[in-house]
Amino acid sequence: MFSIDGIVWPYPCTIERKAEMKPSDISGELLDKTYFNDVLGTYMSYSVRIAVPLTDRDTYTQIYEAITAPVDGHSFVFPYNNGSVTITARVQDIADTYTDLHGDGVYWKGIQFTAVANHPTKEVTLAGVIERGRAPIPDVAAPAIGDLYEYTEDGWEFREFTDADAVYY
Repeated sequence: MFSIDGIVWPYPCTIERKAEMKPSDISGELLDKTYFNDVLGTYMSYSVRIAVPLTDRDTYTQIYEAITAPVDGHSFVFPYNNGSVTITARVQDIADTYTDLHGDGVYWKGIQFTAVANHPTKEVTLAGVIERGRAPIPDVAAPAIGDLYEYTEDGWEFREFTDADAVYY
């Protein structure tokens, strides 16, 4: 069972999940022929195929309209191991099939789509960075040369830096 934007769709479905560990731009082969893998995070994607009964065409239309809405992302709740995971994801690769039952009506069926996370579901923690012997750096959009950040129990904090060139002894 899964939900889109808080609405649970209680229909039989098949869900395939994929996890992609995206490397940063500085990842690559080093001069000593080892591979440096600077992972930014794990991005989840889910491929979903829903079996909505032919008698419930209104619900089918609601699902189709929800996932084809031109928005930057939807809030999805998907199964994850023994529980669930909530991700904000964009919808891609939407497909379904038009069926003519010769006199019994026409139906759309077999809706399927892929939801790709907009943000990493898993990211490396500060403890993980330190444990692996890497230099921890603050998540700052535009630091200036000479800025000083200190990690405290409240996270990274900016500190005023006293220029030692102006100190006389």
